[in-house]
Amino acid sequence: MGMKVILDADVIADFYKDNRTGIFRVTYELFKSLSKRKDIGLFYSHLSFLNRETGTDELDAFFKDNDIEIRAVNKRFRRKFLPFRKEKLFKKFYKKIGIFNYKNVLIEDDLKTAQIFHSTYYPIDKVVRNFPNLKKVVTVHDLIPILFPGFHFTSDLIKNIVSSIGEDGFVICVSENTKKDLLDFAPNINAKKVFVSLLAASPEKFYVCNDEDKFRNIREKYSLPKKYLLSLATLEPRKNIDHVIRCFIKMITKYKVADLSLVLVGSKGWDYEKIFDEYENASLFKDKVIITGFVPDEDLASLYSHANSFYYMSFYEGFGLPPLEAMQCGVPTVTSNTSSLPEVVADGGIMLKPKDEESLIKTMWGFYSDDGLRREYAEKALDRSKHFSWDKVAEEHSDIYKKIIES
Repeated sequence: MGMKVILDADVIADFYKDNRTGIFRVTYELFKSLSKRKDIGLFYSHLSFLNRETGTDELDAFFKDNDIEIRAVNKRFRRKFLPFRKEKLFKKFYKKIGIFNYKNVLIEDDLKTAQIFHSTYYPIDKVVRNFPNLKKVVTVHDLIPILFPGFHFTSDLIKNIVSSIGEDGFVICVSENTKKDLLDFAPNINAKKVFVSLLAASPEKFYVCNDEDKFRNIREKYSLPKKYLLSLATLEPRKNIDHVIRCFIKMITKYKVADLSLVLVGSKGWDYEKIFDEYENASLFKDKVIITGFVPDEDLASLYSHANSFYYMSFYEGFGLPPLEAMQCGVPTVTSNTSSLPEVVADGGIMLKPKDEESLIKTMWGFYSDDGLRREYAEKALDRSKHFSWDKVAEEHSDIYKKIIES
């Protein structure tokens, strides 16, 4: 079996049903890739940091359906009897004393013989600290809510995550930039205990999709034109989408472009009104800006692959998956030059200052008007994307676990 590793499955439990966020995707792919390795005996915990109403029976079924071989180190199930559980006053009382509809029963033999406990997002659970044999590892994705409180409504969760690392904990950051941010914020953390493993994009979901019948259906489903620029991000201030809309309108006005649209894919996030204000300001060109809302994974490869070019002008990222997804689909990719994005894009795309209107307008026009330039950057994007894979991520994690155990 080799190493015995416990992964925290709370992210899977919290989001697998209806809200498969970027954190969910990353966690799912890590579970999947690590489960294939022969040098790791893989287990999971579901203690539920947020006390959500999901059980390990549901997760066992999910993992089986997705060919992930893994076994739970606790059983989580609904209490058969809890007096007046639906009454508001009793709900408040039960919450105060720490009793919830679901309870956990530990399988202590597995917890006592494992070597690594790895939380891919949430803080390390207090229960885990009762097992001194376990080396505690946390994945830190970013510190954006702490660094830029104006972009987020709360930083409490990130502070809890960092605090849970403690003096004896280890960290895996998703970029060198995130590692730097973490050590700047928490200098008490030993830099030798902080590792970096860049993420990857799923090869099953993100690939060059030339299926014209499928694209015809996608176009009909989302009312898309044949030619469009694409941006994919949660609609929130940090993603700088209003800047992309503004530059697009100025470009098609300046060069009198009539057959091109801007497609914005993503769910509404925090404080999204500014984006829609910019959309309303587009006036006569509003029909050239298409906001699709959430798009399921199975539609994304076609949507990416048929875009003229892709734009991700975010002010700050912990990693930045959408640009990598776009590059893996062979799309010319344009991002801001901030934070972790140079680690992702490198020479595979074009990077600009996040508020540089002149350069973004020029770049949009270049990819629209010059097929040779577009083909050149499509090839560069594909070449760059080959540096990333989930097999590589799993191998890096295995090496990190070994170093942690040996330490």
